[in-house]
Amino acid sequence: MEPVRVLHVLHSMNCGGAETLLMHLYRHMDRERVQFDFLVNVFDEMFYEKEIESLGGRIWRMPFLTKTTPIGYVIELQRFFKAHPYRIVHSHLETTTGLILGAAKRAGVPVRIAHSHNSRFTRTGISALPENAFKSFCRMRIVPNATKLFGCSEMANDWLYGKHAHESELLKNGIDVCACAFDSDVRAEMRRLFQLGNMQTFGHVGRFNDQKNHAFLIEAFAAYHRVQPDSRLLLVGDGVLRGQTERQVQNAGLGEAVVFLGLRGDVPRLLQAMDCFLLPSKFEGLPLVLVEAQAAGLPCMAADTVSPMADLGTGAFRFLPLQVEAWADAMAHVETPDRTRGAQIVRTNGYDCRENAQHLQSFYLQSIRM
Repeated sequence: MEPVRVLHVLHSMNCGGAETLLMHLYRHMDRERVQFDFLVNVFDEMFYEKEIESLGGRIWRMPFLTKTTPIGYVIELQRFFKAHPYRIVHSHLETTTGLILGAAKRAGVPVRIAHSHNSRFTRTGISALPENAFKSFCRMRIVPNATKLFGCSEMANDWLYGKHAHESELLKNGIDVCACAFDSDVRAEMRRLFQLGNMQTFGHVGRFNDQKNHAFLIEAFAAYHRVQPDSRLLLVGDGVLRGQTERQVQNAGLGEAVVFLGLRGDVPRLLQAMDCFLLPSKFEGLPLVLVEAQAAGLPCMAADTVSPMADLGTGAFRFLPLQVEAWADAMAHVETPDRTRGAQIVRTNGYDCRENAQHLQSFYLQSIRM
């Protein structure tokens, strides 16, 4: 019997939070029963592309809404859904989900899923502007066209679904807990690799875009580094603002104190090398990397714009206002917990991707029998 093929719709399958979440789920599906395919707007080769193909997934490409007109985009979506008769479409594209699921409904797709991953818009350019009439229209089309609503946090549900947030199911951002669990041998190996010695080492993982607030992060680290020069900041990721951030580092005289690591497939191992994780985002839903950092037993500092659900109860999590002095002072007073407890705490809170994958797999299979 052929597996049920689920079409996930998102911008790309590069190394972002929603993309990494989907890969965690995909790897732990019974792929003889459920297969993932992806409809994306990126035409270059993507970070996860080869792995998707090795797992049996298909990748389809289509220009995004910003490259055409709304009517043209919807027409192309309907043509695609008619030509490729999926029974399940799972959209991760914020308010644009309203258009996607509307086209899927008109094409006869029986199971249409909306999934909220954020608490504000994440785009750049025109689509980063405050919500306008068109975005409001798209948002209003989500609930009438969806047969299921998912969200990663209550904040994410409130933002995308409004008064219908209570109808959404929380689907926790599961991680590979075993891979992230603290390992003293891996820590020693990674610290030798990056020549960290006994230096206090902070870390951040995320795209170089406005949302992740790297400019503030560098400013806060610079203030701390002036007091404690025997310190390092590891930055994992890439993006449009990387060059700007590199210039800021040089202008601040931080030199080798900030290490740009680019896109990496070994984030769980990099977390072992760190002494504290920093996430000063301007907004978030519930960041996957904060779950990973807590599984690694790391003290975490997050902006108070992040969902309170992100604190999983390790006893080493602080929400801070976006004020440089507050962050520099907190960095100077990091207390290291028993890092071996992190993995079990994360698992107990329901963030093990193996369990999440089984739950989602059961939902997919049951939904097509209804």
